[in-house]
Amino acid sequence: MFSFILEKFFGVSNIIIVLLLSVCGFLYYENHSLVLENNQLKLTKEYLKNEIKTNKEQLLKQNKAFENLKLELKPKEALKEVSKVKEIFIKDKNCESELKAYKELFKILGAKQ
Repeated sequence: MFSFILEKFFGVSNIIIVLLLSVCGFLYYENHSLVLENNQLKLTKEYLKNEIKTNKEQLLKQNKAFENLKLELKPKEALKEVSKVKEIFIKDKNCESELKAYKELFKILGAKQ
């Protein structure tokens, strides 16, 4: 009777069934793990999308602030051409000293630029 029970439980067909059930259990466990990982990746994707959206909004705000701070540059007005004076007529000694003072002042101002 004992040998009959062993034959019944450890027959070839039963071993195949046990192996198939084991493989099915393993695949079920792997599938469940992959589903959990997929859900985690979906959550991470949504979080990153939200972060990108927030960063874009902040960037737009900064760009608007920069636009408001930007100086509005106007084109320089055309410089008036100044012709050189070839000869200066001096009235008296007082004018001559005043002219020398102006020449020195212009030299100093010209050197600073």
